[in-house]
Order: sequence, then C-alpha cells, then structure tokens
Amino acid sequence: MASAITGIRMSDGKYADGSWELKIKVTDMSIPNDHGEIMKEVDVKVQVTSELHIGGVIAKLVDTLKSKYDVNIGWSDYELWWPKTTKWLDKMGQVLGKYEVQADAELVYTPKHKVVRIQLPDLQYAKVKVNFAERVFHTVIDVCKFFDIRHPEELSIMAKKPTKQERINLAKEISNGHDDGLLTPNVLTPGLTPTSPYTPGSPMYNTLTPKGMKAGGMSHSLEYLDSAYVDPKLLTTSAKPSNFALNNLFRPKSLMDKARNNTSWLDSSRCLMEQGVEENNIILLRFKFYSFFDLNPKYDAVRVNQLYEQARWSLLCEELDCTEEEMVMFGSLQYHITKLSENTDEEMEQNDNRDIDQALKDLEGSLGTTSVSNKGDITAVPELSHYLKLLKPKKFNLKGYKKYYFIFKDTNISYFKTKEAAASLTSPQQIKLKGAEVVPDVSISEDKYVIKLFIPGVEGMQEYWLRCDTDIAYCQWMAACKLAAKGHTMADASYESEVQNFRTLLKLQKSGASTGNDSNFSQIQLSTSIEPQFYVARRHLRKLGNKSVIRKIQESVTNYSSYNLINAKLAYIKAWQALPEYGLTHFVVKFSTSRKEEMVAVAFNRIIRMEQSSGEAIKTWRFNTIKAWSVNWDTNHVVIELAEGDKQIKFSCSKFSPKLVHELIGGYIFLSMRTKDADEQLDDEKFFRLTGGWNG
Repeated sequence: MASAITGIRMSDGKYADGSWELKIKVTDMSIPNDHGEIMKEVDVKVQVTSELHIGGVIAKLVDTLKSKYDVNIGWSDYELWWPKTTKWLDKMGQVLGKYEVQADAELVYTPKHKVVRIQLPDLQYAKVKVNFAERVFHTVIDVCKFFDIRHPEELSIMAKKPTKQERINLAKEISNGHDDGLLTPNVLTPGLTPTSPYTPGSPMYNTLTPKGMKAGGMSHSLEYLDSAYVDPKLLTTSAKPSNFALNNLFRPKSLMDKARNNTSWLDSSRCLMEQGVEENNIILLRFKFYSFFDLNPKYDAVRVNQLYEQARWSLLCEELDCTEEEMVMFGSLQYHITKLSENTDEEMEQNDNRDIDQALKDLEGSLGTTSVSNKGDITAVPELSHYLKLLKPKKFNLKGYKKYYFIFKDTNISYFKTKEAAASLTSPQQIKLKGAEVVPDVSISEDKYVIKLFIPGVEGMQEYWLRCDTDIAYCQWMAACKLAAKGHTMADASYESEVQNFRTLLKLQKSGASTGNDSNFSQIQLSTSIEPQFYVARRHLRKLGNKSVIRKIQESVTNYSSYNLINAKLAYIKAWQALPEYGLTHFVVKFSTSRKEEMVAVAFNRIIRMEQSSGEAIKTWRFNTIKAWSVNWDTNHVVIELAEGDKQIKFSCSKFSPKLVHELIGGYIFLSMRTKDADEQLDDEKFFRLTGGWNG
C-alpha cells in the first residue's frame, strides 16, 4: 500500500510521500545524442525531499548521469548553483529545506573554475581560468600571485555588463583571428598550467611576500632576480595597445561619469558568479586602493610597470587633470621609457643594474619608504618664516594677492602685516592646518608657485591661497603644510624627504617646460615613431597640435636620460601621485542633512564631501577621527561615527550598493595597518571584518 502511495503525483508536482522531482541543468558536457550531435548541456530530474542534503542530491544526480548517458568523469570541480537566488549550494551537509529549495527551483550543476578575459592595467588581456565560487578578494590574490604582482590587497576587479555591441565586437575580433592584445593564446590556470611559465615553484609564482624571502630572512641580491623568469610582456609594453582595448577605453567627460564608473567595482566579499560575471566575460584588474606599500624596484618590476601603465592611461583618458607643462613632462618620460623598453636584453640589464638605492633615496617619500636616518635629536619644533602673498578667493577682493609675513609653527600658520608686527606678536591671524586639504598649483613657465589650503569649518571649507616667490620656499612650505594636515609637525622625520620630493617634482616639471623656442624647434628632425595621441591627452593635443607635441617631447626627453627603466617609471608614478585629483574615488550620494544629491570622494586617509557639478570640497573628515563605520541595509545608508566635531555622518546610496563606499573606507584602514615585518601574513579575515558593512 505504501509503495502505491509513493508513486502518486499530486497537483503541486510533489509525490504523495512528500518527494518531488528537482530539475538540474548539467553544463560543460560532451554527450552525443541520437542524431550524432554533441550536447554541451543536459537537463536531469532527480527525485528528492526537503530533508535530503546537498551531498545526497549530487550523488543521485551523478548516478543518473552515469546510468542514462554513460558519463563517467571527475566531478570534483562541480558544484550546484541556484541562478534565481544567485547562490552556490556548497555546504554538502545542508539539507534542501534549509536552503529553501522547493519543487519549482531549477539548479545548475557546473564547474567552479571558468575562463574569463582579464584586462591588466597595461590594457593587455589574458584568458585565465579562475574560481567563480570563491570571494573576489581571494580571486585577486590568486591572479596577482600568478602574474607576480606583490601586495594584491591593493587591487580589485571592475566588471561592467557588456553591451550588445561590445559582445558583437569581441566575437568579431575572435572569429577573424584578430584576438590581439593577449599575453598568450593559451588559457592560463594559476597553479595548474604545466606548459605555462607561471608555474608553482618558479619565481613568477611567488608568495605574497617578496621574492627570496624565507624563514631565515630576505635575499637582497639582484642576481636572484636575474635568474628569475619574468614574461617581458608584463614588464614592458608598447605605446599603442590593441584596437579592441583602445575602442573600449573609459574616457570620462564629467565628474558624474567618474562616479558612475566607480560603481563597477565588484564586492570583494562575494564571488564572481554572485555578481553577474559570466564565463568569457571581460573583467578589469586595477589598482583600487591608492596606498602602495613597500614599492621596491628589486622585487616589484611587474607591479611597478602595471602601476605605471594605470597611471599613464588615467592621464591619457583624462581621468586625472593636469596642466600643459605636466602633460609634456609625462609624455617625455613615457617616450624615454618606451625607448628604453625597445633596448636589447643586454642593454636593459645594464640599465637596471645602475645604482637603484640612490634613486630610491630621491623617491622614498611618496613611495612609503621614509628614511629614519635624518631623525636626529630634535629638542625644539622647527619653524618657517617668510614673506608670502595671500589670497582668499571666496572673499570679494579687487586687489588680488596681498603680502604678509608668515610664520609656520607646530601645525598652524600665523600671518602678520609686517615682520616687525610678528616680532611683537601684534594682531596675529591664524590658519589651523590639521585636517585641511593641501593642493599644489604650479606653473613653471609663469613662475607660479601656489599652495591652496582648504580648511574645514562650521560653514564648510575656508579657502586660502599662498603664493611663494621662489621654488625653494614653495617646497619647504608645501612639505610643512602636507605634514600639518596629517597632524605632524616639521620635527617629523619625513619632513626633509618631503621637501626633497617636491624639489624632485619641480625638477621634472622644469624639464618638461624648458622646450626652447620655435627657432630651435625648426632644427629638430621630427621623430616618426611618436604618435602624439598615445603620449598626451586629447585636450592638450587639440591645443598644441601634433608637430608641437612631438617637438616638445623630443627636446625635453634628454632631461631624463639619467633615469634607467625602472626609475623612470617610478618618477612617472611619483609625479602622478602629486597631482591634485590623485587617489580620489567619487560617488554620488545624498546626505541626511541635505535635500539635493552631492558627492563623496574617498582617499587613502580621508573622506571629502563635494559639490556635485564643480567638485569643490565642502568638508573633509580624516580617518583618524572616525570611531566606527557601518551600513544600514534597510535604508541603504552609510553611517560614520566621529570622535569629535560632527558626531555622525550619514548619507544614502540610492544608485549603487553602500557596500562600495564602506569597503573603500575599511580597505584603506586595513592597508594602514600593514608593517614591514618579514613574517607578516595577509589577514583576509581582518579585511572582511573591516569592509563587511556590519556594526562591531
């Protein structure tokens, strides 16, 4: 009687005993049908109950495939995927009822590892088989480890849903055999591709720590690197990428475009499959967090090159704005780098074996390697005092700049009408720099050395422009202001290196500005190898013209002849980092205290509230004043608790997930905790705690 009841099917699709047929699509098959055609997918029905665990479902499914289709393959990489809920059913002991799987559910049994096209920062593509079921954070670690990029925590993945036209263009490229821009036509599998140079045990497939680092310490020998295999395509790239990459470059026309593009970052705590990435999609590997730790030429040849390339394309596509002089400087450095990249292996080896340590001394400040040897025994905080010119642009001022006597002490600036008034401390006016925004405004050709200060106040940001008469004074005051904004005085060990950094930057810009006159231009034989559209941004190219750009680059490139390949890239990166808009990630939000939409920009040490159309800073909050940050998932609000001043900042993210902003804040705080301890491991659990979006 019981067996008779078991076979009876009810109107809801279930059987009388409570079981039902679960429909499962199995992918990546190779099964011939009755017509001799190969089936890539098959639909299988498995009779289950709510109490059957996932492991039992898979066992029944595999038995059915074996008996019905004579399929006998390894299933270790397969897992159940539920498209409707975008969820992997990966807990083998969990029952279907716990997952809320019912009779109308349709599951997919598919491999976790699938091929995607990863575009590296240098715009080259690689077909890589990655795990679609693991968190994006771990996927990035695997990919970076594979390509020998240290500190993968600084990178992440952007993914945009391809338009119909983009799909057509990609299919056309492949079908025509023009699948250019690929590192190799082979599919690369981190740790599993024996024919690839990127294999376990090779220097390319290193750990998260520097090459040569072992339990006994780190090898600093350059000979170790000479013996390492590094794919030249990852180290040097041509000025011109593939046509497909060029046609799909992001060229923002406004701040809103930048903000919309930033919503393409994937959630690091979720997997690719959960976020709509499909097999053979293009995903972009990019440096997301502008906090580059221990950038070392001895171990980071690939990392430096990829960072240089991301910097280069951000300038050429006008994601970052720069002056004409700066653009010529960047173009000249790029041309020098390109020429060095075309050298033979012997010439490159000679270039790279120059005195790297001396170059590092010049570059150490902005690259996070501040020297401590100059610390000394400082018993009194140093001061600066100069006559400078002051302008308050928000105030009605027909006279423009006005001359005052300025004194810089601790983290404050006091200014007086005369030096004598300063001596008697008569009627001082003060600017408190802690928490301020410090922005350079330099034009070598105009002899303009201006420091723009944006001071947070109750009514928003107060603006002060300080104009220095000489480049020497500018470097001293700029370094002091930068440190004071972070709460440090001139007694800080990094002050002298900061001054040197600004001197080096001015030297680079002077080299880009000293392009002679037109009579000299006429004597220069124009190079046919320079395609100016790949060296300067379109805005500057329209203004200057092709011939003028080529001449300026050719004349100023000689100023960088002392740089070898790696140090020229580091100089480029350093100059990029000094741009006013560097390192800002924008989002459109709505503050709880405002009726209109505004913007927030997240940087490595602060959050900036901005006016939406102009990008003008309204207020700045530094991370060292933040006590807690979380997400209210019911209202899509990011909530930030402050230690002082405003007790709470709250803004809604109606057009994207608030997790994006939260992850940036938590990610930067995570990165700030790194040390140079040789035994330090990448603490992924701490990263997820800081970026997860939950209280506590």
